[in-house]
Amino acid sequence: MAYTMIVEWGHCDAAGIVFYPNFLRWFDASFQRLLRTHGLDQRLLAERYGILGTALKGCDAKFLRPVSYGDEITMASRIVDWQETAFTAECRIVKDGKVAVVGHEYRFWALKDDETGRLSAGPIPDAFRKLFAVDQLASVTTPR
Repeated sequence: MAYTMIVEWGHCDAAGIVFYPNFLRWFDASFQRLLRTHGLDQRLLAERYGILGTALKGCDAKFLRPVSYGDEITMASRIVDWQETAFTAECRIVKDGKVAVVGHEYRFWALKDDETGRLSAGPIPDAFRKLFAVDQLASVTTPR
């Protein structure tokens, strides 16, 4: 589900351009909103599937247009790739009808080994995958 916000001064550097770590926070927030559109959150995933959560193992961002103080932006996430124990969530941030930033979060189905206490990746249940089969980036276009 897409949502809109106004970029605040506190999101920006001295030049008034969004300080890049804020995009990573927004990617995560957008993914968490995606979970909520399916009646889930990280706590419910733990209860329902017995996992620690969907841990982040990496991320990237492609900055196509600057985003600055006062800009209205819309962001939406979807899952664009599935592997046995991991998936890729893509977030698109749109400004003035054009994609400004495309980010990817590489997440894994995080389990905790009872003996070692270490994290490991477990198989993602089909029931979880099916929830996201029809997600679209509503009114967000592909960058060219």
